Formats: sequence, structure tokens, C-alpha cells
Amino acid sequence: MNIEDIESEFLPGDRQRIEMMARGILCKGRTHEFVKDLSTHAERFNELVEQTNPNDKSYLALVYILGQHLTEVKNGKCACSIVKKDMFNSPDRLEGILEIIEESFNKEEYSHSVLSRCLSCGRNYESKEVEWGHGRKVFWNEHRS
Repeated sequence: MNIEDIESEFLPGDRQRIEMMARGILCKGRTHEFVKDLSTHAERFNELVEQTNPNDKSYLALVYILGQHLTEVKNGKCACSIVKKDMFNSPDRLEGILEIIEESFNKEEYSHSVLSRCLSCGRNYESKEVEWGHGRKVFWNEHRS
């Protein structure tokens, strides 16, 4: 997906279509190169976000997160910084960004723990996925070796 494709998703003003576009970018097969390339259009992306209905901000949460993330990457942060964003990001959703090193399952807590490494900067992360309300939540920590 390039900036022209993204602009065409914003054009009709359909909030579901815009949110699904952001979800696709954030959760499906991203790579460091893709994020870096897309971040060169962070200003344009954020201009498009500003044109959306302010009343839709909570519905378009992933769109706002993506805009912030692209700006951060443009300003020098690594694409792995996405793990710090308040969204459901499991290590397997970040397969082009992180490499899974080790996994374990805790039966008592019914939790899935993963040790992963950023494919670009080499940072190590620990994540723990747990039951949360009617779904699941992932807690992230940077892992110090």
C-alpha cells in the first residue's frame, strides 16, 4: 500500500473503510522498510486524519495510532516502537518487525509469553498475552539481556 492507495481510502469518508485500512497496515505483514517508506508521507497521512469527523476519533483509534507512529518513525524511532502503543499487538502480528525467539504457555494464568527481537535495531521484548474482559490483551516490556 502506498500513499495514493491510502488517499483513495480516505476519499469517500467511510470511517469503517479508513479504520480497516489502518488495521491492515498495522497488523498485517509490515516490514521496517515498508514503515520507513510510508513514514516519509507522515505529514500527508496526518492531514488526511485531520479531515475526518472529530466525533469519530474513538472509532478511528487505529488511524490516529498509525499517524503518531509514522511521525515517530519519520523522526528517527524504530518501527518496533509500535509495541508501546495502546492497541492489541501480539508478536505474531508484528512478524515483519519482530522475530520470535522463544514462546511459553502458563496453564495456571492461561497466558502466552513470547520473547522476541526487533529485526532492525535488535531490541528484545517480552510480551505476555492474557484473557482480558471479552478478549485478550498483550503487555509488553523491553527485555534486558
